[in-house]
Amino acid sequence: MAYRPGSASEMVTTLTTRIPRTWVIPTPEPAERDTGADAATLRLLTILLACELFLQRLVVPAGGTGVPMIMPITLVGTIMLVRRGQLRTNLVRSRAYLIAMAACVLVAFVSFARGEQNASLNSLLLLVVSYAPFALGLGRAQARVLLPRMLDRFVTMALILAALAVAQFGLQLVGVHYVDLLGKIVPSSFLAQNFNTSYPVQYGSGLYKSNAFVGLEPSYASQFLAAGLIVSVLRRTRVWRITLFLAAILSTVSGTGILLIAFASVLLAVHKGVRFTLTALAVLVVLVGALSLTPAAKIFASRATETKSSGSSGNLRFVTPYVRTYDNLSANPERALFGNGPGWSDRDSQAFTARTGLPLNYALLPKLLLEYGLIGGIGFLVFMAAVFIRGSPSFVLTGTMLFFYVVLSSSLLNPVVGYLVLLLLSWFCEDQHPLAAGRPAQRQLRLPAQRDLADLAGYR
Repeated sequence: MAYRPGSASEMVTTLTTRIPRTWVIPTPEPAERDTGADAATLRLLTILLACELFLQRLVVPAGGTGVPMIMPITLVGTIMLVRRGQLRTNLVRSRAYLIAMAACVLVAFVSFARGEQNASLNSLLLLVVSYAPFALGLGRAQARVLLPRMLDRFVTMALILAALAVAQFGLQLVGVHYVDLLGKIVPSSFLAQNFNTSYPVQYGSGLYKSNAFVGLEPSYASQFLAAGLIVSVLRRTRVWRITLFLAAILSTVSGTGILLIAFASVLLAVHKGVRFTLTALAVLVVLVGALSLTPAAKIFASRATETKSSGSSGNLRFVTPYVRTYDNLSANPERALFGNGPGWSDRDSQAFTARTGLPLNYALLPKLLLEYGLIGGIGFLVFMAAVFIRGSPSFVLTGTMLFFYVVLSSSLLNPVVGYLVLLLLSWFCEDQHPLAAGRPAQRQLRLPAQRDLADLAGYR
């Protein structure tokens, strides 16, 4: 790593990726806010973010399972921002997007030519369309001003989600029977299917995990709440907010949110050093000790070791998809290179569920390799590196969102998580292409100064 002279707040890696050394995402100075503020842009981004959090269960009835309502809403919002001139092409990401999509289309063509029965053209088109907004971004000055405000608004919305989660679980504890309120109000054709939205704490229990009424699953609610907690820490939160977030995450009885917090804590420890690490460990010991005194201790203890048990949700999320991916690709070198075709993993998970009665969801990496092979997979991962890392405003935010997106969620074609990354990170990453940064792409030639007629006359 090399440090740029005269700039103590940034470090520059060999990949020319500027990562702020401070772990806090600061609020811009008043003068900077005045130059980059745009109330209309902030308002539209806030609407998109609210739809992302609170409409995640709604779909537009189309095809077999419907199209998540978040997708057309975000695409329309993207078009509006482009027409206003607020979003513009990010030169680095647009090139990476074109390379990734070209690689995926190439291997998909090979799959179609082989006559793969489970390959889907619609899945390929959905991939190309849904990731197109990631090739765009806000201007540098505007991004610096709007990002802290967007993060603050995300924290506020996540706190509302946390209050709903605690209320949903608390009502059950006082004797109110669990009811899926959104399922009662919205017709089933407009609700996302094939998700474990209503899930008991234990088999046969009348107590259900909280999904805050609007979450696709308790695990999704847990991850969004954990993301809210992490972002609030990056914005220097208050203690009562942390307490509410932790109570809400516990009410989901899902380990994925805890995993996300643990991963972000490691990133914070790298940034803040030994003192923060020791403090965090002390707080963790107190929380674990308090939890061990409650009836929930036995439940979380069983969840911690369930990856070893075939058929458990942890095993189906973190073990089985990777084992099946390895078995499938290692049996055929051609599949390893070109994959089985777009949409193949969805057909495989449906067949697995029909055969065993257990839900199987492929996370981004196994789904990507199964459908597009190493050729398409490597091209897409290069694009993801440009989306998450290049020009990122926060090392901790980038790492958290990357872990959230790649490891915890089955999110290759699921905009519920993907567009959260778009609205909290990707559009605010600085475009570091030389043309975008105001540096000439190549050395400019000096032109001789032109002389006027008087000079010419005098010269004669």
